[in-house]
Amino acid sequence: MLSPHYTNQSNFSTASWYTVAAIGIFFVPSAVIPWQGVGYAQTSLQVRTNQWLKVEQVSGNVKYRNRAAKVGDRLQAVNDEISTGNNGSAVLSVDTAVGTIYVAPNTTIRISGFRIAPDNGRITNLFVPRGKARLQIRKFTHRGSQLSIQTPAGISGVRGTDFSILAKTDGKTVLTTYKGSVASTSQNQTILVKGGTENFMIAGQPPSTPMPIKNDPTLRYAIDRRLVASQRSILFMGYTNPVNTVTVDGIEQTLDRNGRFSLLLPAVSTLTLKITVETPQGKVNPYEIPIL
Repeated sequence: MLSPHYTNQSNFSTASWYTVAAIGIFFVPSAVIPWQGVGYAQTSLQVRTNQWLKVEQVSGNVKYRNRAAKVGDRLQAVNDEISTGNNGSAVLSVDTAVGTIYVAPNTTIRISGFRIAPDNGRITNLFVPRGKARLQIRKFTHRGSQLSIQTPAGISGVRGTDFSILAKTDGKTVLTTYKGSVASTSQNQTILVKGGTENFMIAGQPPSTPMPIKNDPTLRYAIDRRLVASQRSILFMGYTNPVNTVTVDGIEQTLDRNGRFSLLLPAVSTLTLKITVETPQGKVNPYEIPIL
């Protein structure tokens, strides 16, 4: 394992905004409150509606209202949530056959609110504080209908598309669009992320340029042995696709916009780093790298 003296050299802030749509672009101002949603959601009526997420499938450790989740459970009140453990997964349906949400392990999905748009379209607001979910949402009958997803890094407003959202522990949000398009807005800049591409957001910075989905967990690295003021140390520098997730001895690392991270290690006679690189699509490569 790593010495407690190692440090992660990467650093960035962790709040940004996303807007996702298959029809049109929805602009999300930086001042929007978390439960507002986007587009029509900002002018929707605050009334009680008969809306829900229904549990269609469960596998492994899945919790609902502090108990084991079961098929047929409904999330229909504000703050209702479902959480999956290390070996857990779930499939949720959105009311009136709007679409399906596939919940990955170590993920929490919480209801932020249900509302009705001025044209009687249904608006569903969800919060994903951690983890990954894939959404397959049909095109809505009403123009004002919308399903929005908030993460610690931003908001995704959906109007008929197929995409996944990954809320990482360092605050970065990764969006992968399979069909439709995603309007990614930050710092007064908007970039369309079309089907077959993915990008990410970091607070206080413009959206990253969309890139083709590579599903490549390759890791490149360099090792630099240093002597400063009679103190020996080792600098490990790694590089991978910036949308990937990297853990070193079980600790998730923060990647910069170029996918780089670094670790300052104590100078020891032998040390092996156990590194795992995982793509947003779930492809994993393990590495055992000796530091001599």
